[in-house]
Amino acid sequence: MGSNPLHRLFIAIPLPRVQKEWLSHWSRLLSERWSFKKWVHPSDYHITLQFLGPCTFRQGREVKKALKELVPQMEPFSLRIDGLGTFGVPHRPRILWAGVGGDRKTLHQLYSAVTDTVEPLGFQREKRSYRPHITLAKKYKYNDFPHETLEEHFRTDPAVCEWTVRELVLYETHIYRSPMYHPLATFRLGE
Repeated sequence: MGSNPLHRLFIAIPLPRVQKEWLSHWSRLLSERWSFKKWVHPSDYHITLQFLGPCTFRQGREVKKALKELVPQMEPFSLRIDGLGTFGVPHRPRILWAGVGGDRKTLHQLYSAVTDTVEPLGFQREKRSYRPHITLAKKYKYNDFPHETLEEHFRTDPAVCEWTVRELVLYETHIYRSPMYHPLATFRLGE
């Protein structure tokens, strides 16, 4: 029998439909102004908690079991979309992202709980500090990105930008599909 096929997995907070639609509207406006190689499909908007990488079916099952035991201890909490930012060279960013505000203290506690839970299963936490964000676009094409005036191009709306986080999702990545991320399992906080 052949070797186990590997699945590329990660654990994330999904965005509710209203916030996805709102960000999608802004992404369309920004894409008319800025040339990125790839704009993220609205169904793929999320806040990553832990990237797992290539996993066997058994590892995926162990992660599901561990998360199922963790989430009843975690309470729902409030987050909001908060501003724009970039990763990479300011004039030619790798990533354009929407920021995450709201109850960041609980978000960081959730991040720590998730990474502590999957670490014994062989998944190392990242060396760099946790920077929660929602990726909107990847790989700016030129060397003239207007990073100094980023905030002028984006207005948050408190009525739409805030939501209650009630679940975590274990996603599988399908590189050549759009949308690219497929939910494998959903875990309700506090249940």
